[in-house]
Amino acid sequence: MTFFSRALLLFITGIVQIFFAAHLLFNWTILDLPSDLMRIPGILVLLTSAVLTIDYYFGNKNNRVALYDEYIADRYYKLGAAGYAVTGIGIFILYSTQDYSTWSFEAANEFIYDLAAFLWLVFGSLIVIFSYGDYRESVDG
Repeated sequence: MTFFSRALLLFITGIVQIFFAAHLLFNWTILDLPSDLMRIPGILVLLTSAVLTIDYYFGNKNNRVALYDEYIADRYYKLGAAGYAVTGIGIFILYSTQDYSTWSFEAANEFIYDLAAFLWLVFGSLIVIFSYGDYRESVDG
């Protein structure tokens, strides 16, 4: 695996996450959601994780040293910290904007979808940002 192939794999995974999140958050009518199609982002994340894990353990040792060095880990940790902060603020806002006086199963279900969509949006955005860093590594390095 190279920086470019990892960037491409992560970018596709992140864009799919963002698309499904935006679809749910903004009530787009492109797809009929919620449906079984909502499994696609999760399956894609699992497959991407499996490919990256297999590459790490069984891939070319020289590429592994370059692809998984301290600089990459530092970028990953910084994005993770930013993701936790954005997630915490977003969940606080989602919880605080609920009207609990008219709470029903439908409202709870809608809230769960909004919460899941928001988390997908944050996670997908972080993946895309990370993939951009890999793309820059492939162009610069």
